Amino acid sequence: MSETKHIPVAIDKSHLVTIGERMYGDKIDLLRELVSNAHDADATEVHITLSDQQLIVQDNGVGMNEMGLHTYFTIGSQNKKEHPVSPKFKRSRIGEFGIGKFAVLAACKVFQLETQQGSFHARLVFDKTHWQAQAEWQIAIEVLPYDPDFGTGTRITLIDLEHVFPVPRVRRYLRERVPLHI
Repeated sequence: MSETKHIPVAIDKSHLVTIGERMYGDKIDLLRELVSNAHDADATEVHITLSDQQLIVQDNGVGMNEMGLHTYFTIGSQNKKEHPVSPKFKRSRIGEFGIGKFAVLAACKVFQLETQQGSFHARLVFDKTHWQAQAEWQIAIEVLPYDPDFGTGTRITLIDLEHVFPVPRVRRYLRERVPLHI
């Protein structure tokens, strides 16, 4: 008599960063990914702050609630296929694969995401080394009190940059390749 067993299909966490690096061979493409996410979130403004050690992309889009964060961190989420236009401005959404947030780790050691939608305000820190070392596939979310000064939207900060982003090249690149005025 035969016996049927099951073998789980798995992927090593380190491959997410590798896949992202290959999708975005030129590190500056990561900026397009972050700005495209702001476009998809109905942002009318995107502010980029760049220094030697960090890069900040902040938008005034719809922000995310807890469910939105779950969707954001679902690799290959069908959300943009199921909702191909943004709710407020009816923009055609750009993003597709859901891997870009891991691709940014090719350019930095840590990325921090802070978002606010309505009364929900949260921050999470994605440390590449810590995340790859832990067994779980989860990221702690720090739920914060509502901050009227933050407004609605999302701020992503790339910390401990491992790549140089020359400001003139960033300006030119974004003017040529993103749908928003930066």
